[in-house]
Amino acid sequence: MYVNEAMSTSLRTGRPESSLHEIAQQMWEADCGSIPIVDQDNKPVGIVTDRDIAMAAMLNHKALWELSAATVTSGQKVRCCSQGATVEQCLQMMEDFGVRRILVTDDNDKLCGIMTLGDAMAVTSPEKLSRRDEKVPVDQMFGMLRKVSQHHQSEHHDVLRMS
Repeated sequence: MYVNEAMSTSLRTGRPESSLHEIAQQMWEADCGSIPIVDQDNKPVGIVTDRDIAMAAMLNHKALWELSAATVTSGQKVRCCSQGATVEQCLQMMEDFGVRRILVTDDNDKLCGIMTLGDAMAVTSPEKLSRRDEKVPVDQMFGMLRKVSQHHQSEHHDVLRMS
């Protein structure tokens, strides 16, 4: 199974100059925990999670409307995969990078979706598996879940402290 068959395509996005207040409002309205941040060409430059928002506000001692998405995404390594990648390849990327979501891009490197843990779990459920070759190996899924669920030191603690 390919990522473009499993990914979420109904996305809200923000820009680097968007305030974290605007990003949080979008999360509330869309009932989601992350918002991809894109440039003027719709190419991903980062992602902001609900945890990123809380930590940025706390570390900078500022209100959300005083902080931009760039506060979180500056220096962030953007984790993307191609919509033509297999779900197994995407899961391996999640495990390798220790992330719970990966932005999905098209052939022009433009954002076209997001692959989340929930999306990955949905394609492993028995009712979705009509063909044997669509099955995501359970051991791979558990390996990835184990890796991304570990407590780890965030790479962008210093990035969020931008006084």
